Amino acid sequence: MQEAQGGETPVRVKAHLVDPDTMTVTWMNESAAQGFAPAAALGVPVEQVVPASDPDAARELVRDVAETGNARHLRGDVVSTRQGSLAMVTSLYRMPHGAVLVLTENAWIVEHGKAAAATPGRRGRRER
Repeated sequence: MQEAQGGETPVRVKAHLVDPDTMTVTWMNESAAQGFAPAAALGVPVEQVVPASDPDAARELVRDVAETGNARHLRGDVVSTRQGSLAMVTSLYRMPHGAVLVLTENAWIVEHGKAAAATPGRRGRRER
């Protein structure tokens, strides 16, 4: 593996630690901190790092993970094609000390099944 050079972000996954009591970010990796002024990076409200339909939904997701310890995984398709979709994938995990780790990345999700099988000229196509 090569180390990133010259200001490149070595990791594309955005990682945040959220305090479930204050619902604010207590730590973020370099990738997540891009776009924030250094002094403003910590203390960011949870709504800015957990994609949800409204601020209450973001807080509820973090609260649920913190209380139950059950991981949650969210996926929102950004661009869809017949072969797959570019999706924003967010996972939330409770850490041993009680904070919630929020990981967000853009991922290419390959679609198998109906779309691939129904596309003419593609392997796996079912004959009628």
